[in-house]
Amino acid sequence: MAEVWQLDYTPTPKQALLHGAKVTQIFFGGAAGPGKSHGIRMDGLLACLENPGCQAGLFRRTYPELEANHIRKIRQLEIPKTVAEYSETRKQLEFYNGSILRFCFAENEADIHKHQGDEFHWLGVDEAALMTRYQLTYIRSRVRLGNWKPVQADYFPRICFGSNPGGPAHNFLKNTFIDPALPLTVFYDKTTASKQNPRGWSSVFIPARMSDNPHLDEAMYAGSFTSMTPERARALRDGDWNAIAGAALSNLSPEKHMLRPFSPPRHWTHIMAMDWGTAKPFSVGWYAISEGAVLKNARGDGNDLWLPPGAMIRFKEWYGWNGEADQGSRMESNRVALGILKREEEWNLPPMDYRVIDSQCWASLDGPSVVSRMREATEGRMNFRQGRRDRKANYTEVMFRLGGEVFDLDGGEQMLPTLYATQNCEHFWRTLPTLILDATDPEKGPATRDQEDHVYDEVCFATSSNPRVTTKDDRKEQEYSDFVERYRAGRGGDPYAIKRRA
Repeated sequence: MAEVWQLDYTPTPKQALLHGAKVTQIFFGGAAGPGKSHGIRMDGLLACLENPGCQAGLFRRTYPELEANHIRKIRQLEIPKTVAEYSETRKQLEFYNGSILRFCFAENEADIHKHQGDEFHWLGVDEAALMTRYQLTYIRSRVRLGNWKPVQADYFPRICFGSNPGGPAHNFLKNTFIDPALPLTVFYDKTTASKQNPRGWSSVFIPARMSDNPHLDEAMYAGSFTSMTPERARALRDGDWNAIAGAALSNLSPEKHMLRPFSPPRHWTHIMAMDWGTAKPFSVGWYAISEGAVLKNARGDGNDLWLPPGAMIRFKEWYGWNGEADQGSRMESNRVALGILKREEEWNLPPMDYRVIDSQCWASLDGPSVVSRMREATEGRMNFRQGRRDRKANYTEVMFRLGGEVFDLDGGEQMLPTLYATQNCEHFWRTLPTLILDATDPEKGPATRDQEDHVYDEVCFATSSNPRVTTKDDRKEQEYSDFVERYRAGRGGDPYAIKRRA
């Protein structure tokens, strides 16, 4: 008589939703402790058991994590050899019906290329946010059916991502699964659209909470987060994808820094800042420098706010993207320059007191520089200062402005920020709160890889071009910058010809 083996597994309600979702992409994400890893592992096991010939891959970033969280637990199931046998050499579970569940890792970004020739019918990525956006999109491109015919045709191809908030791919997961639709609502990921599938892959976000796991002592588990930063605790305890663990701009909040849309007085100093990009987005921001004024109904709540003198208000923006996160519009620099002037005319803005752009835009590589093309396209009406590229100094300036200064008001001393952005600056509010600190050198601010930091860079160019003067050294630095600008305006020529005085 053949041996009968029954899988010892009773899914929680959220795990049952995961297993029953007839969509291509599933994101099971949120708080720590609700059984995300267990659910994803068992989904891969079920896929292999129920669909002969299934080629499945289960990923974590490092092998020790993979071994401790998945391989060891799979082997603890004591699956009979007549059902499946684990190969230590090949690091895969080989089933009697021809299915294979591979255990894979990609610690470094280049490691993902080891799977260039692979074909996965089922893909699981545990703690997906700890990988990079490139790794996730690359391995996702290896998911296809080929000539394989699954028994459960409605369920394949199938991708299961699971993760807590925070990590290099935090923004990618949030933009892909959380922002497009309400939780538990099926939507179509247009970034995966093709001629064969013009709507893109069907997708769903399943939020995870501690209370979803009946085997977890929620009060005791939640108590383990009390020693963490508030953002980290909210991310892991509550599964809050807006509470960024390791957020670079942790003191940025709509409650303190967002203003209603308004037109600043024309006599205020007006500047334009730009971070250039083609394959990546470009970001243009228009700023006004307050001379000290009360903004009525400042946040749309009926309350007024005093904007202190020297405060910078980012009140307009133009983001050059193709509608997908971190993908540029590929507009040529001359068209962008004309687009800037067109917008300033339509918005009836006063003449800019100055414009500042990334200093790399003066570089000439087998042709005119970006700055030269923009000047030529606008018949000399558009001139720029060089933006400062000192990451540590820029980060310090931005954090100082967000933190604010003490001002003596009628009601007493009050701490007020000196950097604001209006509500209509949607890409400011979409990208800046999600930036993660550089893990190796936090004093540099946001990490430079795998983040949509173009608005941030533009903000840095703006704030560093008009610094708050608080010391004699600050004044000396500003006077020197003004001297250089006057020299360039009067003499023209190559800005790199000016050497810093000893």
